[in-house]
Order: sequence, then structure tokens, then C-alpha cells
Amino acid sequence: MGFFSWNCKSCGHPMLSPYVLSDINAWMNQVVVQFGNGTRLIGEYDGYGRVNDIEFDYGSKPECYHLSCWKAEGEPGYDCESVTSRDQGFFFDDGEHDMKEPDANEGMIIISEREEEEYYNG
Repeated sequence: MGFFSWNCKSCGHPMLSPYVLSDINAWMNQVVVQFGNGTRLIGEYDGYGRVNDIEFDYGSKPECYHLSCWKAEGEPGYDCESVTSRDQGFFFDDGEHDMKEPDANEGMIIISEREEEEYYNG
């Protein structure tokens, strides 16, 4: 089976496969996946439906967050299923998922493209 992923309920970017990480987006591989029955998986997403080698699938209606986004949102419990990622957390253009990691102490911070460019390029 090929790559597949879901979008983070907070920032809208997918859980990324470890094979496409850069210095900027590496934090998007650390995830929280939770389910309606109260089960929660926290760890590294492998790109194939496993967190720390524990497998789950579409039928389990996972709610997915990047770990940093989940913490910035106040560690919410399960609400509803996440949207599947169109780029499968693997097939995307360079820079498409480059964004500043949220700070749990500051909450989610949305910055403009200009501010983002200044942040990454000095």
C-alpha cells in the first residue's frame, strides 16, 4: 500500500512522512492521532498509517494533529474525523509545508508569507 495521511485539525497541513522532512518541517512528523473510543497515539508518523509502529486505518475515523499544534490548541480531546490529505503527506512541492512550528505557550500563530520568509531567511 502507498503513502497516505490526514490533515492536522489545527493547521491544515498533513502529517508528513519521514522521507520528505526538512529542517523547517520536521516537527510535522511528530503527531497525535486520537479516536472516538478514547484511544490516543502520540509519536512519529511513518507515512503508511502507523504511529510508533501501531497501525490504524481510514475506518477508525482518526482525528489527527501535529504534536506541537495539539499542544498549542490546549490538548483537545476527540471531536471528529480529520480530512485525508490530497498530497498524502509525501507528494508535494518543495516549501509547500514549510511553516513555523507553533509554540504551546503562545498558541497557534498565523503569520503572513512575508513574515514567514523573513523568519526563515533572516
